[in-house]
Formats: sequence, C-alpha cells, structure tokens
Amino acid sequence: MKPMTNNLCAATALGLTLATVSCSDSSDGGNTIIIPGAPAVEVKIGSQMPLWQNDTFEIHSISTGRGESNFYIFPDGTSMLIDAAGSLVTEEICTKKGVGTVTPARPGWHISSADIIANYIKHFNPRGENVDYYLNSHTHEDHMGSWPEKYEEYADFPKHTEGNFYMNGIAKLGTLLNFTKIIDRGYTLPINMGTDDRIKDYQRFLKWSMDTKGLIYEVAKPGHDDQIVMRYNPSAYPDFKIRILCASGYAWTGNGYDTKRTIPTSKTEISKASPDENIFSVALMMDFGKFNLFTAGDLQWEATSSAPWLNADEGIIPVVNKVEVMKASHHGSTNANSEELVNKLCPQTVWINPWRSEQPGIPCMRRFVAANPDVSFFTTGIVESSKAPLAEVENNFKSWSGHIVMRVFPDGKYYVYVLDDIDESYTVKSIHGPYISE
Repeated sequence: MKPMTNNLCAATALGLTLATVSCSDSSDGGNTIIIPGAPAVEVKIGSQMPLWQNDTFEIHSISTGRGESNFYIFPDGTSMLIDAAGSLVTEEICTKKGVGTVTPARPGWHISSADIIANYIKHFNPRGENVDYYLNSHTHEDHMGSWPEKYEEYADFPKHTEGNFYMNGIAKLGTLLNFTKIIDRGYTLPINMGTDDRIKDYQRFLKWSMDTKGLIYEVAKPGHDDQIVMRYNPSAYPDFKIRILCASGYAWTGNGYDTKRTIPTSKTEISKASPDENIFSVALMMDFGKFNLFTAGDLQWEATSSAPWLNADEGIIPVVNKVEVMKASHHGSTNANSEELVNKLCPQTVWINPWRSEQPGIPCMRRFVAANPDVSFFTTGIVESSKAPLAEVENNFKSWSGHIVMRVFPDGKYYVYVLDDIDESYTVKSIHGPYISE
C-alpha cells in the first residue's frame, strides 16, 4: 500500500479511472479484446471467459443471489475462497415475515448455491476441486449457510449421512471441494458460541473434514501476513502479500504482528450492547505490486455514544491507505463503509454482493462517490426496485448483475469482466478497463 493524503485522493482518481474499453476492429463487429502482455489469450464478448493465466491475480465474485462468495487465484495458482453464500430466504419467506425481498436466485432455486459455487470453482480453478484456503469472514447465513433451527421452513433440510451436519453453505461445499485449510474468526470471542446450533453444526462439519480429508483448521491471526500465503511459487512474486487487518475484536496496530483489542474486556458490557456478529468480521488487505485490494466481510461502523466500540471500522482506519479495488462491506449497506474508512481507501473500483432489497444503500454509495467521483460500481445482482433510489449515482454503476471477474497483471493494470449468471456457461457480457494501479 502507498500512503496518499485524502485531499489528493479524488483528484488523483480522476486521472486513473478509464472508460469501458473501446471495441477493437475485428471481423466479429469489434467485440474482441486482446489483453496486453498476453497475446495468446483472447477475451471476447459473447464467448466463454478464458481461464486464469500464470503471473496474473484474479478475483471472482460468484453470483448466486443468496449471499456472498468470492474466489481468488493468486499469481502462482494458489486459490482461496472467502465465504460460501448459503441464505435460504426466499421472496415467500420475506413476504411472510414482512422483511422486504431478495435478489433472484441465480441461475434459480432448482440448484443450491453450494453447487453453483463448486461448479464455478471446478471450472476456473487451475487445480479443479482442490482449493488451498477457505476463509469464513463471519458466522452469518448469507456467508456460510443456513440452519433449520433458525427458520421453521427448513425442517426437512438434509443432513450429511456420515458427518451429521446440514448440507448447505460451506458444509455442503466442503463435500464437493477439497479445502486444504479453513480459517475463520473463531467462535470463543467475545463470548463462547459453542452451544449455538449453527456453530455446533459447523463444528461437526469441521471434524468430519479433518477426520476424512485431512483438513487443517485455524483461527484468523490479526496482524499476520504469514497465515495466507502462496503455496506453489512464492519466491517468484515477492510483491504479493495478504495481511489480516482485524478479526473478532482485535485489530492490527501497524507494528509487526502487534494487535490491539477493540472491544471491552467485560462480557457484561459486551452483552449489554448486543453487538452484531458483523463487527467481528475478518478484514484483509491484498497487495500485488502497485495493485491493492481491501475486503472485510460485513464489517460495519454504526455505533452509539454509550458503546463507540461498535464502530468496527475505527480499529483499522489507522493502518489502511489507498486501494485500487474494494469489496463493499456488508453488501453496501448504509451502516457499513464509513466516511472515514472510504476516504482513506478511496477505491477506483468497488464490487458489491447485494441479496436484499435495501442493498446497496444510497448513503453508502454517496460516500464512495464523494471520495472518488469516478468510482466504478459492479454488483452481482440487485432487486429491481432498489435501482430507483440509486438514480443519482447510476452513471457510476457499470453493471447490475452477473459474475464479476477482475484480472490483474504484474504491472498493476487490470480489467473487469462481467459474466452471464443465468446459466453456467460463463459467457462474457461486458469488458471494462483498463484500470491503472498507482
């Protein structure tokens, strides 16, 4: 990361963000683009997205309409999945409970989100069904899977015959893919959640995976840049690094591996404030030379005067600087992505994983545009009625639906590709860029 003063942020971004790539002259009508530095690989609108190339860093936001799931391929082919969308909330349930509505399931409710994610990864991952890391940002259903105990509608939800865990989200995904290591925020802070039904089910899945597949399980280590590393050729990419910024109420200080506690030590005080699980999300900074990326699950900043520690953004603001790309925390909700944090990160490109009608929220989007008027927004999907409130920033939205793929080259140049999500053809719908890292 490179320090940048906030008052220069918007002005610099104006010179960095480029318009959607112009179509080149070609016999197919000009929809073919040859990526600089990789003449053998052709990305063509209307055709299937080409696979990952060695030396590039790829970010895939997988559209399921049921939450958040993002897949990363490091420059040496190491792979990592963050979260496994598993919400089973349907429009029928939303209507019954009076809680708005949800984005359309992609490609439909006839197939589980775990199957969609597994199929996507098997297609794009250089090692097929073998994935090096799974990181669970926090323990909400739209990130790791639903449980029948929460919704009576799921009473007949199937269980794994051997492991005795419900087959949804990461648990089902773990039967379809082979994860070498699973990392999460832990479940003992701020209180021990070991008696919670969803955690007990998750623990059964972990035990089955460790016993039958040799899975390695670890709790995220805030401050560390040695927990998530390249596994195949790290010496070839000394400028690639992933640091864990915060998790479970601890944040990196910026000094070595030192951390600070951002939540009270008193369990009574914590209980009285009723903190949302979101504030304990794992946040990461990923660096690849000039290119920098920030992602933080559902980290949120909303706090009260009596409990200012509920502002989870506050703990990491001192240690972040400008980035090229950012995943909007908490699906772009109003109570996430605080002004102070967004001003420091000042991203060129923001991708959003909405799944409810209130996502993304216009106050949040305004904060991004205020920091960088030329910021580009990409969403994996949206409730149609949610577009009207976003009219004032509509020009910043480059795509409203589809899988989102970002391909970053060693020189920091990157493109954004939007893929069709109505089936599993992975057809390129649009191409955006090049964006230039500073």
